[in-house]
Amino acid sequence: MTAGAIVTLRPSERLTVLVLAGLLLLTLLAHPEGWGLRTATFMGLLLAVLLLGRSRGKGALWLRDFAPVAVVLLVFLLLQPLVVTVNPHRCDAALAAFDQRWFSSLAAAWHGAFGRPAVFTDLVYLAYASFYLLPIAVGVLARLRLGPEGYERVAFVILLGFYLSFLGYFLWPAEGPRVPEALAAAQLGGGAISQAVRAFLHGAEATTLDAFPSGHTALSVLPAYLATRAFPRLAVLFWVWALAIVFATVYIGVHYLADVAAGLLLAGLTLALASPLARGLDIGTRLFTAPE
Repeated sequence: MTAGAIVTLRPSERLTVLVLAGLLLLTLLAHPEGWGLRTATFMGLLLAVLLLGRSRGKGALWLRDFAPVAVVLLVFLLLQPLVVTVNPHRCDAALAAFDQRWFSSLAAAWHGAFGRPAVFTDLVYLAYASFYLLPIAVGVLARLRLGPEGYERVAFVILLGFYLSFLGYFLWPAEGPRVPEALAAAQLGGGAISQAVRAFLHGAEATTLDAFPSGHTALSVLPAYLATRAFPRLAVLFWVWALAIVFATVYIGVHYLADVAAGLLLAGLTLALASPLARGLDIGTRLFTAPE
């Protein structure tokens, strides 16, 4: 069943299968805290992707198209104990020192932008919270207006960006310049919206060793770039949205400027790797075959 299912998979689904298989193997070898639950979840996601790859029908295809949203979210939520076990080193001191040496003036101006009025801070928190909606919005537009093949090209780049950012968390674990919850209101300010978003993030972000590189930066810039190429009339909207998210990462104290710089580099690396990697995974579907 597995071999037959793999043949029917798209390149983005094959990429996801490789990532899930790698995480499953790593979990079995490293035995992190809660390894049984993680093993079962990675195995379940792997089987789900393989089964969806055989699906037919309009409704089933839409489910197949956007199943990666659930995969990315679940994988992210399960990473923390695995990262802790695989790499006990922490990079926060080095990143903070780098910021102090090269970006101290910019960081201070960024953190204190416009005097941090409460209304502005609330808007910035909303921008930060909208992070996952940006790649989903670009994906939906691509599916509606570019068709299955155009959507697959967009989805592959975005998924590759997420998976490379996850790899970065294993290589350079860092929590970022997070403010303790008890001090957040006094140091970060904002109104009721800011407090609500902070409370949500504190409860929902099970993985906190996710500062370097900044996935919020890479996975905002990448969808904005893809949307600019496919939907030039919407370019301003998507770039404003993306830049608002990037601005929020430093303003609300979850990323160093070094993280943001690395996120920009990650976006460029993703774009450079996407086409050759997609062609390598394109056996049997030929969605990424270069025109003759």
